[in-house]
Amino acid sequence: MADRLTENRLPPVSVKERRTVYDGWLTLEVAVLETTVHGEPRLVRREVHDHGDGAAVLVYDSVHRTAILVRQVRAAALLADGKGVTLEAIAGIVDDGEDGETAVRREAWEEAGCVVGKLEYLGRPYSSPGSLTERVWLYLGEIDASAQRGKGGGLAEESEEIEVVELPLAELAEIADTGEALDLKTRLLVEALRRRRPELFA
Repeated sequence: MADRLTENRLPPVSVKERRTVYDGWLTLEVAVLETTVHGEPRLVRREVHDHGDGAAVLVYDSVHRTAILVRQVRAAALLADGKGVTLEAIAGIVDDGEDGETAVRREAWEEAGCVVGKLEYLGRPYSSPGSLTERVWLYLGEIDASAQRGKGGGLAEESEEIEVVELPLAELAEIADTGEALDLKTRLLVEALRRRRPELFA
């Protein structure tokens, strides 16, 4: 794949300065980059948010042709739209010592009370590289129908209050086609499953 990309013709960039201005659940750094812009030397200041990597999985049931998602209130969405309620694929932060697969299996149990069988790895793209260091491990995962279901709902010690939502895949596709009802990672996962398993959406 890399050899099909055109050669990078951008000017060199180096980090001249970086300092941490906040260190809590996330880290906020201010970076000063030394580069040239349209041929002129310039120092460029950027704020960078780091909370580690994430992982997300669209859990589906190929027999019943449904998907298992979660609904919750997100603080950033609440500040942005005054509502904050999102419908999302199961996702979370990759903890120290975990890889993406371990993280999504853990999150599937904690958030939705389900056990995921086979996982299909889609990649690990940056979620928003202009300001976030986060890369998100993305998976499609078929539910293990033989495993007992738990209650899900998230972890009280992490102040999570999560509703489990099981939808027909055809209905989820209609929701995705409205363009704004799902967050970016969920929309991407729905489209990936539609391309790989179109018969499940019929």
